[in-house]
Amino acid sequence: MYKYTSYLLFFSCLCQVLNGQVRTPIRTIKPVKEKSYPKTTNLSLGLGVSNSALFLARNTKDYNNALGYSAVMVYGGNKPLRASLEYTRYNTINIEPTWYTISAKSIELNMHTLYHHNATCFYFLSGLSYNVFSGYFTGINDFLNLSSLYSANTKVTTRWLGLNVGVGLEYTFNKIVLFGNYKMRLGRSEGYNDFNIQDVCYSVGLRYNFLAPSIYKLFRGTKGRYFLHAN
Repeated sequence: MYKYTSYLLFFSCLCQVLNGQVRTPIRTIKPVKEKSYPKTTNLSLGLGVSNSALFLARNTKDYNNALGYSAVMVYGGNKPLRASLEYTRYNTINIEPTWYTISAKSIELNMHTLYHHNATCFYFLSGLSYNVFSGYFTGINDFLNLSSLYSANTKVTTRWLGLNVGVGLEYTFNKIVLFGNYKMRLGRSEGYNDFNIQDVCYSVGLRYNFLAPSIYKLFRGTKGRYFLHAN
């Protein structure tokens, strides 16, 4: 009788163990998926030609546009945003009879919001510019009353900060980029307190794309840094 009781207890324990194994859910550990970041992006260098109305507030004739030449650097392209740095120097012009021998230049830092379609890219641009306007001031037809600030028949240099807004379009074939853009520079005029359009600029040019390390890798954080991959 004791022998059959031992078998019965053993069989009961075995059933409980098997029943516990069947009911225990199997947990599957999924591998951690790390966010994918581009390892490289475009560093684009190029030259352009600009046609700009210089300091519209000082315009005393129908046409006072100046032709300028630009050096352009653009960083980015794998993401919807990229940055650009541009330096433009304009040819000397006259706005007679008030201004003579005018020279102007600008340095711009802009952000581009990109919309790609195959090899074509449309973008909005916005940013800041540092602008220099230098010329010989005669004081004649001084409708801005600048004589209260500057002496007549003297060389005057004006420096002002501008807010840039505009649009652009470019086409890429291989590593060559053909681009064109339209932008306005907004700022305050001397003699007035209003914030208005000071320059209107059209630009075209060519750039060449180089591969450069992507800045997005610097913002990956610590995720995935301490996982060990065993062989």
